Amino acid sequence: MDINRFAEDRQDVFWVVGIGQTERHATTMRPGAVYAGQRVPALCEGEVKIPQPTPLGREPSTKNITGKCLECEGIVNAANYAETTWDF
Repeated sequence: MDINRFAEDRQDVFWVVGIGQTERHATTMRPGAVYAGQRVPALCEGEVKIPQPTPLGREPSTKNITGKCLECEGIVNAANYAETTWDF
């Protein structure tokens, strides 16, 4: 995870690759606080289906996905969110 330690007074946003998706979407819900398979709202008014955690000792399959939803990215930039890339 890449957490900005100097963003105390900014809203957090988490970049997540949902099940069956090929790019990251931003959500204000902390992904680790919801169960696998749950759908959470993305900033672009879409949804992200939270994947299963990766077994210990393996790399998350989404780690190399860097493409971001352009609509989510525009909202994040305009609102100056504190960003975290989250892989399971």
